[in-house]
Order: sequence, then structure tokens, then C-alpha cells
Amino acid sequence: MIPARKYTGIILRSPRFYSWACMSLAILQALVVGIVQASNSVVEIHVSPRGRDSSLGTVEQPIASLQRAIELVQTIRRERGPNIDIQIVLHDGVYRLDRPLFITSAENPGPGHLRFIAANPGKVILSGGRLLTGWKQVAQHWEVAIPSVNNQPLLARELFVNGRRAVRARTPNRGFFRIDRPGPDKRTSLFIRPEDAWAFDGNIAGSEFVYLHDWSTSRVRILSFDPQTLQVVFAQRVGCSAPHYEIGHWPHARYFLENGERMLDQAGEWRLDTEKGVIMYLPRPGETLETIETVVPVLETLVHITGDVSSGTLVQNVHWEGIAFEHCRFDLPDAGYAAGQATIYEPRRDPQSAAREMMPAAVTLDLADSCEFADCSFRHLGGSGLWFRRECCHGIVRRCVFQDISGNGLNIGETITRPLKDASPKWTSPFNTGCTYGIHVEDSVVRECGVQFLEAVGIWIGISAGNVIEHNEVAELPYTGISVGWSWNDQPTGCRDHIIRANHIHHCMLILHDGGGIYTLGRQPGTRLVSNLIHDIPPNEDGAESNGIFMDEGSSDILVEGQTIYNVGRSPIRFHKALEVTLRRNTLVCQPGVPPYRYNRTDPKTLRFEDEHVIEAQHWEPPDEVKSSAGPRKTVATDPRSQ
Repeated sequence: MIPARKYTGIILRSPRFYSWACMSLAILQALVVGIVQASNSVVEIHVSPRGRDSSLGTVEQPIASLQRAIELVQTIRRERGPNIDIQIVLHDGVYRLDRPLFITSAENPGPGHLRFIAANPGKVILSGGRLLTGWKQVAQHWEVAIPSVNNQPLLARELFVNGRRAVRARTPNRGFFRIDRPGPDKRTSLFIRPEDAWAFDGNIAGSEFVYLHDWSTSRVRILSFDPQTLQVVFAQRVGCSAPHYEIGHWPHARYFLENGERMLDQAGEWRLDTEKGVIMYLPRPGETLETIETVVPVLETLVHITGDVSSGTLVQNVHWEGIAFEHCRFDLPDAGYAAGQATIYEPRRDPQSAAREMMPAAVTLDLADSCEFADCSFRHLGGSGLWFRRECCHGIVRRCVFQDISGNGLNIGETITRPLKDASPKWTSPFNTGCTYGIHVEDSVVRECGVQFLEAVGIWIGISAGNVIEHNEVAELPYTGISVGWSWNDQPTGCRDHIIRANHIHHCMLILHDGGGIYTLGRQPGTRLVSNLIHDIPPNEDGAESNGIFMDEGSSDILVEGQTIYNVGRSPIRFHKALEVTLRRNTLVCQPGVPPYRYNRTDPKTLRFEDEHVIEAQHWEPPDEVKSSAGPRKTVATDPRSQ
């Protein structure tokens, strides 16, 4: 036997071994340096759920995970620099993430592009969920053990069966109960009506009480129920700290119950039984144990795209094309869920604090420049969908779908005006603030948001500037369609110069009140609402009005031009403490006896009306050219910034 000899850390036993080692080194270099050279300036990495992370990343030998793809991107950047474009081509299938995907300025500082492209658009899913297996039939329902996450039982709030959201067991199955009166402190107890006592029969441990304020909700655990006095006592406080969130502020408020022992009574419903340690499901007709696929969301974040705060380096030119983002969870705070509006809630980590924060999104961007989502979908999510949060600019959302989302569909900006001095070191803005600006959302569909949190909105624009929201469909929402601004006075903020144009907004305000198809807040110099088609806003049952457009406190320096608003139960446009607003050439169709404008603590003399067209009609349809000009277009320009 020839003795082995050491050489640069590798044991070489024969010429054959030496040849093998050289070949292995060549393969490693292929992984590190280029993967597939699509051109002199583009590198491709191919990923498939059926691949292996030890593979080359070619079409013939794809890698398996996005985490591995990001590692290769980091290496390519080190070896080839920031100018080269990298394409990560995702082949058909479901990519189940075991941890969030982080994309930073280390991966893409620009000017090169990083593209995540579906080989077949609509056939690629990034999922933060876990498959449940081991179902068994027990009486009329099915059961499976509650899965563990980090050695703790997963207190799931959502279950998806064969690609469809199952209904969390509730009573009443449709509609709502109404309270009788509040308890002594108006926060931790209330009294129900005698005819509704049956809903509290049996073991109510683990049941959730969902209280509907006028424009928001609270979710708290039931501690006890006294069948003699009809008093329900809660383990947490109902409502945000402000007095208008007290129980009974609106008399006989609506409520319903979820996840109770006797509430699993309709096909397609499910419940979590922590005492037995199981998830229960009542199957729909045609579903079988052999063919069912069930998913529970596990991750709280799917993707976070962020620059470096300390250095101020932005992440740039990250593009997503044809990819679905699904299954992301949001857990209620330990102190219960008390929302103020639009999924902004009080977490109450400090019981003495009334501070609020926004519900997280499945995909979030911070310190991001020129990032784009095209032909993507955001579905089956437990929080919100997509959020351009801190110091983002020039973002694009084009031809995307936001549907079946528990929170907001799309968020832009923050709840504060971030001064330029508090921004990251390299941030610049034509608006001289540290606020997000220049996000363009077009030709997208936003519908069926607020599935779990009814105060959610389709599109939320907080404190940010210069955004364009045009040619979208926003529909089937329990509360407001598009919300713009986040200040309850007319003092200047970083919110300004938005264009909300040619959107088709309909069937909003289906459950809550005091909102509208479009809702505005605060002074917004240069903001324009132009040529939107708004219809099918039902009348509020009680509380404040629901309207086609509601211009709430401080709404000022806004132009409202060329809207068509019809089939609205109350006034097409309402003002509450609004100031300088110009209304020009709007077509407002009113129900008989309903005024076109409603003024709540607003002096009409501060408003300017020009060539308004008011029609009184119970049934009315807009001209075809009005219908065809609003909502998503069939053909669009390749880059909205070139228009």
C-alpha cells in the first residue's frame, strides 16, 4: 500500500483520488462563481422543491431551498461585485419555509438586480405553513394532534383545507348577537340578553368573545358566565384605552363567539381544543381522510427585505414575479386584542401603556429602493399582506392579487412623521422627511381582506408621500377600501401628494361603520382623488354613517375630482372636521331623500364646490365608458414611472 501523504489539508492516496479532488473543486467553483451564466451580466440560479442543495443550481441540477439560493447570492456578490444581475428561477411547487427569508443590502446593494422569477407564473408558492397529517375520524368530525413549534403547542388561529380557509367555529353561524348592557367597569364584563344565553351553555373554556366597536373590534377570552345574572366576565380588557372604546359606548353593540365546545356544527368549521390537545374539523361533502391536505400557518414572517440602518445602505432592485405568498400567522397579544383602526392595536405589554403598533405583514420592506412585485399573489394570511414600511422609495406593485387575508391587504408608510434627522445616514427624499415615498400600485385586485380582523382595510397609506394608487379593484371588505393619512388634526405631517386614481371600489363597509370606499385623515397638500368608481356601500345599522368617501378629522388641501359614486346607503360624501377641500365635477347618485353631502362638525364654507353633478335615484347604472375606465387595465405600460 502506498503511504498517504498530506498536501494542503487534503489526504491524497492515489492519482485517481487526486483527479477526483480536482473535479470536486471544479464543481465547488461552479456553485460559488457562476451557477448558470445567462449572459455576460446575468447569472441564473435554478431552484426546485425536488432539487438538492448540494446541486449546481442549473436547470438540470437545481438546488432545493431559497435559503441556499440566498447563500449563493452572497457568494456571487463577493466574487463578482454589485453590478451583475442575478435571477433566481423558481420551478413549480410549494416551498415550505422553516424560517423567514431575509434579503439585505449585503445581497443586493445595487445597481445590479436580484430577481425571483416563477418559471411558470402562478405555479410557485412560498408557504410559512406546516402540513398536518394523522387525521382520524371521531364521531362526525376529524381530529389531529396539535403540532408543536419550538417545543410548545401551536395555538393555531387558522386552518386551510385543500387550499381553502376553514371557518373557525362560531356562533351565531351568521350575523351577530347584541349585548344588553355593560358591566360596572365597562371593560371586563357585560350582560347579555336572555334569549342568547343558550350560546354560553357547556364548557366555554377557550372560547373567544369578539366585540364589535363601531369601526374596530376586540378579541378577549371568556373567563366565566353566570346563567342567573347573564353576566359574562372576561380574562382581558375590552377596547383600546380611549373612552369611546368602552363597552356600551354604542348601545347594544354586536358580538359573536368563536372556538367554543358546542360551536362546531357546520361543515367546513374547525376548532382548537387545548384541553384535549387536538384540532377538530367537520369535513365538507366530498372530503375524505385519504385526499385531504391541511395546512396551519407557523411562521410570523415570510420575507423581510431590508437595508442596513446603521450604515444607511439601502437594499435595491429586488424583484418578485409570478410568485404566491401564503400561510403566515399572527398571534393575539397576551393581554387580548384591542384594535383602534385599520389593524393598529394596543399590544399592552406594559399594562399602563396605551401605545399602539401595527399588525405585521407576511412580506415587509424597510430601507428599500426600487423593489417590485409583479403578477404575485398574497393569500391565506393571518396578519397583513405586504408592507412598504420604513424609508422605502420607488416601489412598484403591478398586477398582484391580495385575497383571503386576515388583516390589511397592502400597507404603505408608518404611523409617525419620521424627521430627516432621524432617518438612516444615506437616506434622501424630495419631501425632506424620513418617510416612505413614491410607491406605485396599479392594476391589482384587493379583496376579502379583514377576514379575521374586521377593522382591516384593503390599502392603507399612513404617513408617507407621493404614492400613486391607480386602476385597482378594491372590494368585498368589512370596513374601508382605501385609507389615506394618519393624523386626527390639520397640522402638517409627512403625508402629502398622493394620487388615488381610476380605482374600482365596491362592496366595502359590509360589517363595520364610520368609514368609506375611500377614507382620508389629516392635512395632505397635493393629494388628489381622481375618477374613482365607488358603489355598493351599505347603510350602517347603527353608529356613525358609512359613505362612498369619508373625509375625517383634519382632511385638508385635497382635491376630489371626477368620482362616480352610486348605490350608497347614506350620503355619497361625508365630512367630519374637514377643512380646505375642493370638489370638482363629481357625479353623486343619492337614494331618495338622502343628501349628497353630510357635514359633521364641518363648516361648508371651508369647502369649494365646482360643477358637481347630483342625481337622486333608487336604481342607477353608470355609462359604459365610466365602468371601463376604472379598475385594472388589460394592457399596461412596462414601467409606470415612465408614464
